[in-house]
Amino acid sequence: MAQTRKDLRGRVLRKGESQRRSDGRYVYTYTDPLGRRKYVYAQDLVALREKEAQLMKD
Repeated sequence: MAQTRKDLRGRVLRKGESQRRSDGRYVYTYTDPLGRRKYVYAQDLVALREKEAQLMKD
């Protein structure tokens, strides 16, 4: 059975989300319509998910 990915504080991360161990920043990785990999960074998980929602809306 697959394990859920968690951040350093134990919160469950969604698909595309990760956390850097070096500085603790959160990263959302996605592929744009042209097939290029893009990254969105934030200091906390709430801000990252707001940016992620804005991307989906645009």
